[in-house]
Parts: sequence; structure tokens; C-alpha cells
Amino acid sequence: MREKVRSSKPEVRTRRQGSGPGPFGFRFSGFGLPSDFGPRTSDFAPQRVAFTLIELLVTIAIIGLLASLLLPALGRASEKAKVTKVHAELYAVGLALEMYADDHQGRVPPVRVDCNTDLNAHWCQFPVELAELRYLPRSDKPGMAANMEDVFHPSHTYKYAAPGPQILNDSPGGNFNVWSPDDLPHAASATGKWWSNPKEAPVRWVIWSLGPRPDSAKSQDSHAPLTAASWYRRAGDSGVIARFATRDGMQWKSP
Repeated sequence: MREKVRSSKPEVRTRRQGSGPGPFGFRFSGFGLPSDFGPRTSDFAPQRVAFTLIELLVTIAIIGLLASLLLPALGRASEKAKVTKVHAELYAVGLALEMYADDHQGRVPPVRVDCNTDLNAHWCQFPVELAELRYLPRSDKPGMAANMEDVFHPSHTYKYAAPGPQILNDSPGGNFNVWSPDDLPHAASATGKWWSNPKEAPVRWVIWSLGPRPDSAKSQDSHAPLTAASWYRRAGDSGVIARFATRDGMQWKSP
């Protein structure tokens, strides 16, 4: 009989993963890792987090403090931006006035004053000639022949004055008087004189905005806008923003 010859190769028994304990007593999962490897599910249980009442009140107080510090600064920045825009627009109006004068033998437009109830707030109206002759864009709003609205005084144009002819209620009304200090263009003097003759007056014309606070005492000063005491100077201040030309043709502006 033939003897059954055993193979010299060791018998290899395969075990399906996860079917029993592995080396060192660990039980393996389907990926070859111990089934009890890593943190337990309970370690990641969500925890409820909430502000206490004191923390909430402190947070609100901090936000309020920051707002109180930032809002005034933003307001001042906005006001300065508007002042810059006013100066730029008054500069453009000054150029338009000089072009008009060049085309009309050195004369500037007359001053218009309206005593009618619906237009009496539009004293020293912006010269309509600049819009009618296309030196500046037109407007269809009452009391605003030119589309040059005062940034700080909605529905009103910038003011205009010049010594010389005046149109009162749409009819010739003599000459308009402009007060000018003795030290123009510096305008620091408290003494001055009213001028109505354009050939003698030290000022040729003046245009101005009533400023951020149109109804303030500085903006409504009887000697405004050619007295430095009525000029706007810094954020938070009141007063007018002016541009004017002296008799020699030089243009000047308030701060």
C-alpha cells in the first residue's frame, strides 16, 4: 500500500476578518482595525452652549460704545465730502460767470429777488441767464432755473449777488447792494461798506452755499457771505461756503 505523504508546506488556515478575536485578544473590524479602536461615540455627544444674561448685556454695551465712537466720525467725513463737492461746483459756476462776462462786454448777470410768497425763500436766485444761454444745465423746479442745487439746502440753488442791476419780481428794480469789508479779499475786518456801483465796488460777484446748517446765525449774517466771520471752517461748524471775484478779476474762496 502506498503511504499517504504529507506535504512539507505548513497548512494555512484563513479566517474571515471580524469573525473572531485576533492577536492579543483584540477583535478586528472589517477594515483591519480593532473594533474598540478610537474614541467612543458618546465622546462626541453635542453639548448645549448659550450666552448668559451678563455676557449678552456686556456684548450689547460694547457694540453700543463702538457705534457711539464711529458714528460721529462717519458724520464728519460725510460733511467734509459734501463741502468738497460744493467748492467744486462753485468753481464751475465761477468759470461760467467769467465766460458770460467775456461774451457780454464785461457785465455779469443781474441779481434776482422775488417777494412772492411761493418764491421769497429763493432770495438772491441763481442767475437764470447761465442756464438759458447754456453755460450751465437747466432745471424745471420752481425757483431753480439752473440745475445747481445747493448740496446743503435741497430744492434751492446756490445764492448769487453782484453790485449792479437788480430784477425785482421780474421787473427792473434799481441796483443791488453788496456789503464788502475794507480788507477784501481777506475779509477779516468788521468794518466795510455797501456797494451798488459795479465800477467802484471791490467785489465783482459772489456765489455761496448756506452751508450744513442753513438757518444758523452765521449763515444768515447780514454781512454774509463776504465777511470771514460768517464762513464755514470745519466739520460740525455752521456758516456759508463762498466763492467771489474781486474787481481785478481774481477769484477767491472761503476755507
